[in-house]
Amino acid sequence: MGGTMPRNLSNGFVFKDERSGHWRAAINWQDEDGRQRRMTRNTPVACYPDRVSRKTGKVTRDNRGKGAAEDFLREWRDEEVRKDEELSGTVSCETPVYRYVLDYIDLKESTGNILASTADGYRWYAKHLLGTELGKTPVGQVTARQIQEFERDMVQDGYGGNTVSHTHVLLKTAFIRARKLGDIPSNPFDLVDAPKRPTKPINSLDAASVRQLNQTLGSVADPFSTAVLLALMTGMRQGEICALRWQDVDRVSRKIRVSHALTRANGTFALSTPKTRSSARTIPYGDELARVLEARARAMHGERESMGLDWDEGLFVVGNAVNGAWKSPMALGQEWRAFVRVAKLVGSQGEAPRFHDLRHTFATMAISSGVDVKTVSAILGHSNAAMTLNVYADALADSKKVSMDLMGRIMSAGLS
Repeated sequence: MGGTMPRNLSNGFVFKDERSGHWRAAINWQDEDGRQRRMTRNTPVACYPDRVSRKTGKVTRDNRGKGAAEDFLREWRDEEVRKDEELSGTVSCETPVYRYVLDYIDLKESTGNILASTADGYRWYAKHLLGTELGKTPVGQVTARQIQEFERDMVQDGYGGNTVSHTHVLLKTAFIRARKLGDIPSNPFDLVDAPKRPTKPINSLDAASVRQLNQTLGSVADPFSTAVLLALMTGMRQGEICALRWQDVDRVSRKIRVSHALTRANGTFALSTPKTRSSARTIPYGDELARVLEARARAMHGERESMGLDWDEGLFVVGNAVNGAWKSPMALGQEWRAFVRVAKLVGSQGEAPRFHDLRHTFATMAISSGVDVKTVSAILGHSNAAMTLNVYADALADSKKVSMDLMGRIMSAGLS
């Protein structure tokens, strides 16, 4: 027995994606665990807004291009069915581990369960199997001892704890699937302890360094300054900031909707939806960030007007105001490293801070200031508060100490 189980794909449907200005195709199916899944893809067919009568309010549907979009949908669905047919039956208990794991990654990517950037990362970890005894062994013959020897060899070859740990998790997940499919009678990874993943201390900025950063920034209206302050005041990730559009910024109720991120795959960045459900979130913001965003909006309006262009809510907040292009996360990272050298910034671990350390700075300061962990977790887009607790344990300890000092003063009132 073996192979991947073909998905029971629905016929699918098309709908208007007004943000992109194109019809979008969607296909549903149910995964092995009974959960409903959906994958979508933009079609090359333009869509047009429905017409609304000013007098009666009656809506007249504008379905131009729908037929062409449905043709695209059928071709796409046929392509996915062919993929399933090719994958079904191609692997078995006799398939070498390396080939089996690559098949598993391909399936996860083709079904839309992981982003292309995530799949690239998985393939990099899988490459550690090349030329190894474990990588050449048929899946059905793998032993716990082989796994332990493979991971021991990785350590001896100089691979870091994170790499060994991530490789272990990938292989174990592929073997869990093999067990579900009946390709193996039991999972040898159940007998192997997961490698300990080393925890690197957070290299956040302290209050003095944040003041130094702000003084060096000066103007807040340029793309770089806006990006830095968004990270510092909201904890947003680099790819989320570069993908943020004005249509996702509610400047009246002061809320930011994180609905997209720029992720890298095959050497290029692409606009994608957040990796997890918790990453798609709404972040409220206060007066200071409101001032920054208003300044950025005015600057972009001015650039558009000077070129005779109307305003477009689809523009990227830290992107190019004229041609509408987004700012590459890589370019932002390069600008940040140059800025750190000029500002002479040093993090809590005595190292130059990365752009991502601005996110850590937001989290540590929020927790140390008494913001509850559940709220910080939701703002950061963590899957649960336990993850936030694990990452920012030191900041939480500081917060507890401050709270207990306060409680001590309250409870000791009147003592001589």
